[in-house]
Amino acid sequence: MTSKFSPLLGLLMACTALPALAQGPALPPRSGPPPSGEEPAGPPSGRTVGQSVFFSPSGEVFKAPLKDPYPVALWFAGADTDKDGALSPEEFQADAMRFFAIVDRDGKGVITSQDNTFYETELAPEITGFSPMVAQPKTPRRAEDEGDKNAAANRYVKSVQGAAQFGLINEPQPIRAADANFDYRITAEEWTRATSQRFRLLDANKDGKLTPDELPKTPLQRGLEQRAVEREKEQKKKGGLFGGW
Repeated sequence: MTSKFSPLLGLLMACTALPALAQGPALPPRSGPPPSGEEPAGPPSGRTVGQSVFFSPSGEVFKAPLKDPYPVALWFAGADTDKDGALSPEEFQADAMRFFAIVDRDGKGVITSQDNTFYETELAPEITGFSPMVAQPKTPRRAEDEGDKNAAANRYVKSVQGAAQFGLINEPQPIRAADANFDYRITAEEWTRATSQRFRLLDANKDGKLTPDELPKTPLQRGLEQRAVEREKEQKKKGGLFGGW
């Protein structure tokens, strides 16, 4: 015998399923925990003002509030799987391949031009903008330019742009930088080779491992530290003028 409540029960079950369907696919895994301890409710935004931004050597984006340590620590902690305070070539390579698998959306072992577009627009939108906290090089002046107002202004000076603003290596686009044969496709072999080169570049003391103290500061990190120094000076100046009474 059919219950007269069956249609009502079916309607309730359908309504219960709607929130789960609305959640969409899970976000890609990240190397380290988010600064707040909770995963953000959506893809990374291109916003850089009011927060710290770090691009790993492979191009993965990490963010943290300004009050927290610079997010290079988040990447390092996640990549350091044995928790010995250093990254071995194997750990560095494994972290890079983990992110390669995220960008390679169909899992075929190749990052295509379409994958790269998804990377720039969804995973790392900060790559297309400029942070006001990053110091840009000044146009150099030479002795022979004296008297020529346009000489220095017309000389090309390479600006700090893209991921280079937030990264340890001067690579504006880490995905494209691994494309050795310029065919707009990055194979796992090309990625592995680029990762090995990046490790050697960062291994300043050539001891076969990376420690936090030997990593260079990113341009944004230097800018944030300089701003903190300036604010401290301002606070001391205000205290000298109005404090102590």
